[in-house]
Amino acid sequence: MPRNITPIDSLSPAEVRATRLVAQGLTGGEIAVKLRLAKGTVDGQLRHAQQKMVVSDRACLVHRCYVREQLPRPQRIEPSQQADAADVELLRFVAFGADYAEMAQRNSHGVSQHGAKTRLKALREKWGARNDAHLITCGWEFGLLDESTTAPGLADDRLARIR
Repeated sequence: MPRNITPIDSLSPAEVRATRLVAQGLTGGEIAVKLRLAKGTVDGQLRHAQQKMVVSDRACLVHRCYVREQLPRPQRIEPSQQADAADVELLRFVAFGADYAEMAQRNSHGVSQHGAKTRLKALREKWGARNDAHLITCGWEFGLLDESTTAPGLADDRLARIR
């Protein structure tokens, strides 16, 4: 069993299948079609996975699953386009479930709430990420996120829960 996982915390095979597809950028509806399930069933599986991993959104779920080895970690590749330091910091905030207001308040590059939203949209486009969960997978592939990733200024309890 992966590190720091008890049987109660461990995702079910159905939750792993759905979360793996979220990590690839698929929406709940697309996952439902691919797995031949009702969208409500998929949403329930993902909601339950989020509860087990103690996260509030799918991007944070993907990061937590990589950290806790509930999903196979992506193989490292070179990014087609590099991210600057502000983009990397915002990516880390996404991995820990921060919203745009929190990103604006806590980033060290003076990026506003609107700026954070704009920069993350541009980063998704630059890397071909379909959504924030897929952006997290790209961050792992490009070596910008890993199990030691922190998000400066976020509460210590978030950091403790993710490990």
